[in-house]
Amino acid sequence: MEWESTVATSVEDAIEALRRMERELPDYFELEPGATDAELTEADPLLPDDVRALLRVTTGVRVRGRDEVVFDPRRTAIGSEWMWGPGDSTRVICSLGTGDHFFVDRDPGTGAWGAVFSQSADYFDAWVYCAGSLPEFLVDWAEQALARAAAGDEGFDVCFPFEDVWNLKGALAGTRVGDLRGTGDAELAEALEALPDDAVLADLRGLEPPVKMDMKGEGEFRRCGAQRLFAVATPE
Repeated sequence: MEWESTVATSVEDAIEALRRMERELPDYFELEPGATDAELTEADPLLPDDVRALLRVTTGVRVRGRDEVVFDPRRTAIGSEWMWGPGDSTRVICSLGTGDHFFVDRDPGTGAWGAVFSQSADYFDAWVYCAGSLPEFLVDWAEQALARAAAGDEGFDVCFPFEDVWNLKGALAGTRVGDLRGTGDAELAEALEALPDDAVLADLRGLEPPVKMDMKGEGEFRRCGAQRLFAVATPE
């Protein structure tokens, strides 16, 4: 089953949410200019049309004039400085001074952009499934920022309310792949075929984000399955 991105159904909402955030909170947020089709194609020949529509309007948000959340594929690819983590097809959209990183999953075969995850620099075996898509993440960000500003919050809490995902109580425990063999779930069984027994898998299907995951050990963080909602930590 080929994975198809669902970003197109909500990209217009994301653009409007970002514009509203910039309009109502100009001291905090400023949208970066969009990119041309030629620039985007050169950066990522597989860039899907839905993501392209967002990037034509804006390639990111400058926060308080010095921080930023970036969507631009010319700048979001994983660099060689990453010693562990989400894999080289990922698009990192935000790296905070706290050491936490937020990234969009990207299917290396189709180029489709999928769910948004977060990695902590403090807990190498913990991850958060933040949103089902980049537009969903952006709409949530804008709504939370506006609500916090209206409540009188200041500074970091208004700029980066999505950092609160790391305060979630409890975590979905991953399961050792060897203990999942023989399942009657055809989609899960297909995903397990290429995984070693000592890998750890968290099944995110049907779960409403945000969801914190305990992957029970360090390793490369992979996503697989038709919707790439099997989160897998593979020991290196």
